[in-house]
Amino acid sequence: MKKGIFLLSSLLLSNYALAISNDLPSHCEYGRQTHYDVSYEEVASAIEDGLKTYANPYDFNSWKDFYDSMSNLLDSFDYLRIETTKHVLQGSSFRAKGNLFDRYAYVHFHNSEKGFIGKDKSNLDANSYLNMSFDKTYGYGLVWITRDNLCSAEGVWVQKNPTASKRSASVSGQTFSASVSYAVDKYSKAAKDNNTPVKVTFILRSDLYGTRSYKSTTSTANSGVANITMKAHAGGGVYDLSAIVYDGNYGKSVQLGSFIASGDREPPCRECQPN
Repeated sequence: MKKGIFLLSSLLLSNYALAISNDLPSHCEYGRQTHYDVSYEEVASAIEDGLKTYANPYDFNSWKDFYDSMSNLLDSFDYLRIETTKHVLQGSSFRAKGNLFDRYAYVHFHNSEKGFIGKDKSNLDANSYLNMSFDKTYGYGLVWITRDNLCSAEGVWVQKNPTASKRSASVSGQTFSASVSYAVDKYSKAAKDNNTPVKVTFILRSDLYGTRSYKSTTSTANSGVANITMKAHAGGGVYDLSAIVYDGNYGKSVQLGSFIASGDREPPCRECQPN
């Protein structure tokens, strides 16, 4: 008997957890911020692709209603009332902004993965805010706000962090050499926008003076190897070397080690004093 009760309660809990209430109005205006945003005719298939990795765990009937409603999105390229970060990290919280015309009005926030998220009352600047996340979506997601019969929607790219790993790092005299392997996510800004290269910045820190010097390389490849040589900016002494891979929005750092440069120390500036 206990086993039967447990199974029934588990089933009820499972159905409750997997139900989703997406009330996207048929008149919702969809705005595009970048040239690589999905067109309004393709939003439904893009969002479905974003959840395929997880076999769309939500209730079929409620999802079908939401999917059908996306076919009625109105194209609104230049009129936006909702503002969000264009690229968000999967599983991380981000803030959506409702930009309205009146103050002290409740705005309801939603997204394509979880449906209704919550509501916030607009402030003196007629803006409202709410934090949300995409935990299962990987790819394109939709965020929208509603107030009475008004609705505004915008797409976001849900991505993962860049990766970086040390290949080699060494010093010869006062010349440092380093090599780092990197990769950025296929939904990152660097991968989607041809005008945004991947940037790898190497940072050399003098342990004696606490000062830093930088050297960066850029690439249009989503993955590869970055190599640099750098001169010791404070003469001989101990240095820490690290690198950061940046995809246009998010970065990943990697420590490359501590090294001793030979030769006399040379203060990097007139005012610089040893720690």
